Amino acid sequence: MTVVEVWLIDTRLPFRSDLDPGEVSRRDAFRAPDDRRRFDAAHSAQRRILRQRLPEIHWSYGPNGKPFLTGAPLQVNLTHAGEWAAIAITATRPVGIDLQDIVNGLDHTAMARRFFPPEEADLVTRCGPELFARLWARKEAVVKAAGDRIPRNLGLPVAGSPPPIVDLHGVPHALADLEAPEGFRAAVALAGPDGFSIRTH
Repeated sequence: MTVVEVWLIDTRLPFRSDLDPGEVSRRDAFRAPDDRRRFDAAHSAQRRILRQRLPEIHWSYGPNGKPFLTGAPLQVNLTHAGEWAAIAITATRPVGIDLQDIVNGLDHTAMARRFFPPEEADLVTRCGPELFARLWARKEAVVKAAGDRIPRNLGLPVAGSPPPIVDLHGVPHALADLEAPEGFRAAVALAGPDGFSIRTH
């Protein structure tokens, strides 16, 4: 069975910056110091984790901007929300991970009515912002595993317990919820219908 390794990173903790020149340019493009710090902490952690597995790290980017490793079989994905980041790594299957904060001031019902399938919008109306964040995290995890963009895929049906196998562009994706810090919801998805296990760090 495929194993997904997941790291949860608190970007507020002290860290050593460890970025390549491209990542430095991306970090410095952020205007707010806190945004630069969060980016640096998350991407430095990702680089240190990958260095334990790879002699060299080289990135390329898909047509929709998803980064992927070149010259290495590992699949990796990173997400961040608030002061937290999460990193997922698998041996071979494309992976997507997403972390969503529960925004209590947002009109979740209106957002769900606008973007989600009617059945999911009804669920959000009954269950509130926590379910909205969970469903959004599931959608984004699948979309990131597929290398697509979230705005055109918010109608993707992902509700259910356990989470369903989700088809995107003719490719099935297995999906699972993750434990997340208080006030957040998280999910991970892998290309292919086969199940997987999760090892957290």
